[in-house]
Amino acid sequence: MADFTRALLIVNPVSGPGLAPRYAKRVQRDLERRRLEVVRRDSGGPGDIVSWSRDAAHDGFDLVCVLGGDGSMQEAVVGQVQTTDKVALAHISGGTANVIPLTLSLPWFPGPAVTAIFQGRVLDFDVGYLVARDRHFVLMTAVGYPANIIKDSPRRLKNLFGAGTYVWAAISNLFRRQSAFVTAEADGVLHRRRANTVLLTNIGLVPDLNLRVTPDTDPHDGKLDVTIISSRTLWDVLAILFRMLTWRRRKVPRMKSFKAERVTVDASPPLPVQIDGEILGTTPVHAQVLPAAVKLVVGPRYRESKSD
Repeated sequence: MADFTRALLIVNPVSGPGLAPRYAKRVQRDLERRRLEVVRRDSGGPGDIVSWSRDAAHDGFDLVCVLGGDGSMQEAVVGQVQTTDKVALAHISGGTANVIPLTLSLPWFPGPAVTAIFQGRVLDFDVGYLVARDRHFVLMTAVGYPANIIKDSPRRLKNLFGAGTYVWAAISNLFRRQSAFVTAEADGVLHRRRANTVLLTNIGLVPDLNLRVTPDTDPHDGKLDVTIISSRTLWDVLAILFRMLTWRRRKVPRMKSFKAERVTVDASPPLPVQIDGEILGTTPVHAQVLPAAVKLVVGPRYRESKSD
């Protein structure tokens, strides 16, 4: 059971459909009912969340609750990476997709999420880092097809249709996947193949959806999972999706996975890149893992590895 005394509640008022400010009063009340001293801050622009998270321990907080979307939580993680005085980070859903809390077994709704925070644990998590671009990622950096999905899901559509925007973008891009000759150098070993997708995954398991994006991802092992997907037909895509949804270990011919501490991915022609749901130019990308770089609150149902 997690035990805290003083919490910083960071609210992003423009996350998702703009419901975060409405949720914030209830979240603060629920935290205070658990005898916490709570300070609320609403972000007003770039840099606020990063600096507040970085200075949280200095300001006397032992818990930072982020009420916003995945982007807001990613900023809070960056702040913690930048300091040696770590505090626990908890994500309370307030955006559109809210994938990070799902991977941490935290409920999607604010009330149950607060309850889960106090029933859960605080664990050390690895963080991915794109060296040349000075960008960190919690979930993954994705090259190719997943990046095109994000590119075709602008904020104005997400505000109107929510997560359905991603579904439509995924389907519409399915039949026009861009293939390229991909080179991945992982810890000095060179991998070459024609592919349309490369995943550099830090957290790849969504327990409540029974979904394992990559087969062996463990955000506590000091490595990234690298997955190169070369699906050529709709049948290839269905086989890969079936493996993700059923957690079967049998290898899929068009899906190659391995682990690495450092990896450089290049493609000819260049492929688009997304980092935790944000478009970030095109290949090449050079990534490395930062072991145990952040402390995250997980819900009581969280499993630390697939073997648990």
